Amino acid sequence: MLDILSKLLGPHRAVSVYAFFQTRGAVLAAAALILAILLTLFFFGKGEEEHEHEAFLTLDVLSAVAVNGDLNKGAVVSVRLPDGNAISISTTDGPIANAITTTACVEKRVYVTSREARYRLKLPQHCAGQ
Repeated sequence: MLDILSKLLGPHRAVSVYAFFQTRGAVLAAAALILAILLTLFFFGKGEEEHEHEAFLTLDVLSAVAVNGDLNKGAVVSVRLPDGNAISISTTDGPIANAITTTACVEKRVYVTSREARYRLKLPQHCAGQ
């Protein structure tokens, strides 16, 4: 390898590069391998399972806290589900956060294969007429 480096970089610089790879080459190779694995998972990973809309629900608000003290930046809202459980849902959408009163409009989405529920806050107009 030193012969190839000396032809490419010259004899003095080749020795420095060779010594660098001998001392830190394993760490660089491991870091490059980990980076390649992470990028592969990021770009070719399965991602999130498909989910579909099930219903819009008007739920009672148990508590609502503004993000950074400003409703325009969003809110964390605790609501009571129809089955009696309480969950917290967050939004960073200012108009949705400002529309929350004693009730909140929540969209229920379910995963196609597992049927697990997922909830998102929505504007009240989606729940109108229910």
